[in-house]
Amino acid sequence: MRKIHLIFVAIFVAIAIPVIVLLAHSYSQLQQNAQYAYREHAFLVLQMLNQRFVDDMTIEDQRSYSEYRFIRAVPVIGGEEITLSELANFPLRSHFKGIVGHFQMDPDGTLRTPILPDGVLEKIPMADRNKREAVLYKIQTILMKQNFRIGEINNIKPQPRDSIESILDQIYKQDLGLSASKNQKKPYTPKREKRFEQTSEKESFAFNVESTRMDAYGLLRTNIDTTHVMEVEIEPFQATFDNTYIIFYRNVKRGSEIFVQGFIVELRTYLTNLVMNEIKFSPQEQNLVIEFVGQDKPLVSYGDLNKSSTLLLSTPLPSPLGSISLNMYVTQKQSAPGSGILLFLGIAMLVVLGGGLICIYKLTQSQLALASKRQDFVSAVSHELKTPLTAIRMYAELLQNSWVANEDKRQKYYNQIASETERLTRLIQNVLNLSKLDGNRWNVQLRKERPKGVLDDFVATYSKNVEKQGFELTVSSDTDVKDITLMMDRDAIMQILMNLVDNSLKFSKNADYKMINIELRLKDTDLYLAVRDYGPGIPQAEMTKVFQEFYRVENEMTRQTSGTGIGLSMVKKLCTLTNMKIELENANPGLRTKIHFPPLSI
Repeated sequence: MRKIHLIFVAIFVAIAIPVIVLLAHSYSQLQQNAQYAYREHAFLVLQMLNQRFVDDMTIEDQRSYSEYRFIRAVPVIGGEEITLSELANFPLRSHFKGIVGHFQMDPDGTLRTPILPDGVLEKIPMADRNKREAVLYKIQTILMKQNFRIGEINNIKPQPRDSIESILDQIYKQDLGLSASKNQKKPYTPKREKRFEQTSEKESFAFNVESTRMDAYGLLRTNIDTTHVMEVEIEPFQATFDNTYIIFYRNVKRGSEIFVQGFIVELRTYLTNLVMNEIKFSPQEQNLVIEFVGQDKPLVSYGDLNKSSTLLLSTPLPSPLGSISLNMYVTQKQSAPGSGILLFLGIAMLVVLGGGLICIYKLTQSQLALASKRQDFVSAVSHELKTPLTAIRMYAELLQNSWVANEDKRQKYYNQIASETERLTRLIQNVLNLSKLDGNRWNVQLRKERPKGVLDDFVATYSKNVEKQGFELTVSSDTDVKDITLMMDRDAIMQILMNLVDNSLKFSKNADYKMINIELRLKDTDLYLAVRDYGPGIPQAEMTKVFQEFYRVENEMTRQTSGTGIGLSMVKKLCTLTNMKIELENANPGLRTKIHFPPLSI
């Protein structure tokens, strides 16, 4: 059996290892597919972000330079008319979320904003003037903080010319960090080029009127020149930023004068708006971490970045925010989709494989054990048949050759031949009955019978055989059972009693008390027969095994009792077939076997 055990273990290992390798490979593929899905989604987010930013910058790039003043000239049917600039509206409205305000720096260093009239128009009554001036002051503060130095500004007064020169130096000469890393591939964005606009007389008037001041006598300090039309050169926007604000600015060359126009937005608010839809509404974002980095320092991040996070992509934003990089990570907080099913299937396969092999091993083990028992049974039957046949032959030869002169001995030999013949008949009948039970060919004949009458008939038939073997057969019954009748198979009861008494005779032949007791008892509605001997009994560990076919408590090679090991097995099958129950208990000394009839109807 040890060899078979090792063979089955080897089979399990040989099958389990490829299955585990296959499952591990499948799990790895699931993880990679999940990574590819996240990476594809990350590029989709990048594409949407780029498109939104490009759309926003396109609107600002196409905005006329004249809109950065409080008033401007717009074309109408039949000519032009002077109207308020779109940027003069208050409160501020813009497609750039987090807008602080638009501004313009004149060549003379004056800082202006479209929401606040200046020059000749500065005396115009305005609603919310204090709030508008607060916006201009905030713009001034932010520009100064980011090194857009415009000198000392007192109550938004004109500034010395060298102040604007320092501003231009900062804009043109400082390293704004717009170049991306050489190893990083920039996303595709439309090419942004400078463009040109043509002025008109009314447009020049509207643009220049805010640059003209009144003297102490209420007269214009400078003349407003509208005599000629000029071409205005407008460059694309550039940007600089800190941890709080982004400043977008562009150079506007109008004739020989250079203006700086731009707007300021709150960095966190605007960057958050670019990815807001993905953060709020995309289920994939639950495992994605989005991070904006500028000059190798994190600016804004969304999600929990930890050691288990894997970088999906890192790329600079479109111009003019090329110095801000977008990094996207995936954090594997849970297993890849489908890994749970794969794990379940893997465990199920191994369990089914292991369970199947165990069942096959048990079946093989039981079949080998059964084959061994059958072999023992054949050996036992051969022995049991050989013994009476040898005795019959011996006595027959003695009688045949007239070697027995004494009549008493001849009669004894005749009786011995008859006894051995009966023994042989019982043995053959047991084998035939077991064959009928195994083949479901036992003909159950239930009739109304008195258990007491069946017991009396058995005692009358079998008591002589018991006495011949030197035992005493005693019978006791309750007085209440004398007239009880119930449906039973008489032949099955006789066969059961015969096998139980035979077992008692075989296993208690060396007992101190050579006695077999048969009892018929009634307890409430439980009517039972009990056969008790005074032999060695059955070890508790063997109680459930003795009902197996061909099983014997003794080793077949060393056993000291005769028998084939089919007696109790046949008794168990007959009880089951006729709706009865069998119970074994050690009586110390001896063994008591109870046969319970079906419950009585009261």
